[in-house]
Amino acid sequence: MIIRSGAKGSAGSFDFEAMRCLGVASTGGAGVGECLAAIERIRRNDIESWTTEFGALAERLEREAVHSLAIGDTVSAAAQFRRASTYYRVAAFYLSAADARQHRYRRQSRETFQRSFQCLPTRTEIISIPFEGATLPGYFVRGGDGEARPTLLVLGGYDSTAEELMLWLGEACGARGWNALVFDGPGQPGALETNPGLVFRPDYEVPVGAAIDFALTRLDVDPDRLAIIGYSFGGYLAPRAAARDPRIRAVAANTLGVDIASAMRMALPSFLWKLPDPVIDVMFGALTGGSIAARFLFTSAREAFGVTSPSQFLRVWEPYSLWSIRDDLTVPLLILLSEDELIQAPKGVLRDTFDFLQGVQAPVAFRVFTREEGAAAHCQLDSPERMPPALFQWLEATFGHAEATEDDKLADEDGFARLQHLLNAHHGSAFIAETEAIRRTQGRAR
Repeated sequence: MIIRSGAKGSAGSFDFEAMRCLGVASTGGAGVGECLAAIERIRRNDIESWTTEFGALAERLEREAVHSLAIGDTVSAAAQFRRASTYYRVAAFYLSAADARQHRYRRQSRETFQRSFQCLPTRTEIISIPFEGATLPGYFVRGGDGEARPTLLVLGGYDSTAEELMLWLGEACGARGWNALVFDGPGQPGALETNPGLVFRPDYEVPVGAAIDFALTRLDVDPDRLAIIGYSFGGYLAPRAAARDPRIRAVAANTLGVDIASAMRMALPSFLWKLPDPVIDVMFGALTGGSIAARFLFTSAREAFGVTSPSQFLRVWEPYSLWSIRDDLTVPLLILLSEDELIQAPKGVLRDTFDFLQGVQAPVAFRVFTREEGAAAHCQLDSPERMPPALFQWLEATFGHAEATEDDKLADEDGFARLQHLLNAHHGSAFIAETEAIRRTQGRAR
């Protein structure tokens, strides 16, 4: 079995999602052997076999958890419920909202994850955030008892769930003395499941603001130490919120999404964007018929954005741009990147990103993860455990000192140096001038 994050391996179009599932094994969210056994039985590029195998694995783990709980083995039950939750999420991944199994598996993913808390003592609370007549589901992880603590809002992207975010980062916050507020916002699977029709919106500071309002009702949250991180599409959503809501004092983007529509235009044939909408609607299926990823994006966008046609799907991304709020982004910004992202990104996307950052007045830092580390995939999902140490070193430096220490400055310099080294290795010298300009800007910002 060969699984690759950047090129096709044995799992074909499922390679990235297979690797994403295996990645949470380090957090107890999957079992390597049982996950690989399921993948071996999946027919290449066959969504039904993907759904069937992971659905069966999830159901088996849930039955084992129920049995363990019945005989008093709460430790095993917690671990089995946790893994079942991941496999239910994975089984639901490629299904459309029209398939009843999607809703059943999503519900079971949430329920089994929450049942794991009932087995053992936990610092995690199940929460519901009031929002415009709806509720945003999520979790609050306490960093400790007593005093008010720094709090990190953890926000996913296009297709992640609060349960997956808990595995990637939420529980790592509590272990380091930080509170974590992990939630599904409009357009994300968990919020859509409990609030059908609550679609994505470009002004994401509004739902994030509701989450902050909720956090500030708690005595264990320090209002002067609030930060936010966004994964993937959250790399647009979180910086947008940080620029508009002054209660956020620091933001991390994994990775930064400056102009989503522009990136989409670069990813699809250029002539497609010039066609009349009726022609796009007719041609889209033929152009994307061989791509599971493209079909997934459009199928899921029907639910996530409320679009009904391919032409609407192409246009719906237009408002998702950070250019209009660049002058308002003044809090410290950490950009987390992986080597494969730098390799695969069109040069135009990289140029947009660096042009944007040259005009940002906030302190900007980079942390770059490499193939050598085994964390080169999008958002480090091949080794999600490698990201929190870098994130929290930056957060502690950001909130812990009036001025940056020499160690902090060295870490920032190393981030720039690694970024430039990888850009030079994979794109030549095209972006050296841009990154040097950002470095000079940061000297003034500090």
